Amino acid sequence: MQQKLISLRQQIEQHLAGTPGTYSIELVLPDLGMGLRYNPIVLPSASLIKVFIMAEAFRRASIGCLDLSDSAEVTPAVRVGGAGPLEHAAYGTSIKLLELIELMITESDNTATNILIRILGMDSVNKLAYTIGCHNTLLGRHMMDFTARAAGRDNLTSPTDMNILLGRLYTNGCINPASSQAMLAILLRQTDKCKLPLLLPPGTVIAHKTGELDGIEHDSGIIYGQTPYILTIMTENLPVEEQGRQTIAELSRIVYDALQ
Repeated sequence: MQQKLISLRQQIEQHLAGTPGTYSIELVLPDLGMGLRYNPIVLPSASLIKVFIMAEAFRRASIGCLDLSDSAEVTPAVRVGGAGPLEHAAYGTSIKLLELIELMITESDNTATNILIRILGMDSVNKLAYTIGCHNTLLGRHMMDFTARAAGRDNLTSPTDMNILLGRLYTNGCINPASSQAMLAILLRQTDKCKLPLLLPPGTVIAHKTGELDGIEHDSGIIYGQTPYILTIMTENLPVEEQGRQTIAELSRIVYDALQ
């Protein structure tokens, strides 16, 4: 397998040669304790940060500090556009917390995310990330708060940190086994299939979360198969986002073919 990984890294480097934009990639084979990194850096997280928010919500629920069957309301302070059905929800609409988590992950709903951030607090999400070893992850602003972003307050993570979190989910070691399984089930229902899953064989099982902003395309997931693996591809400075999405899909297939 080590020789396969050396060859795979060469394929990745060749595929990205001359490709515009910045790419950061990490592959982990959790059952073998092996992997590879390409250009390991910290980047704006876009919606990848939502996986950490989900984990903190389940942590709170596991210790009895949060009831995921409770409801919260859509208000002018939290309703934003960008992604998800709640951007069109009427003010006062009441939604259960577990449904908010589902929308935040599967539809990348930004309003659902902002509601959860207000309930959980940024500090608690950041503490959870640091506690599990994700030291380059930061929740620094609400979704679609471009004023904060322009002022230098952003949400950050890295392929390494994403793979640490997904690795804990894979081994049922994130919060507890029941919470891990519940979070994996939500990630398996991801509706955005245009990056990591796009070119994989039909029926490939993948639990993942995407992210995007201007010039940024990310995808991070667990790909199940004969050789399960965790793959995160993050990008920045893309002159054309569609090209970035396609490149992520191509890289995903290269990794799949090398391992399966």
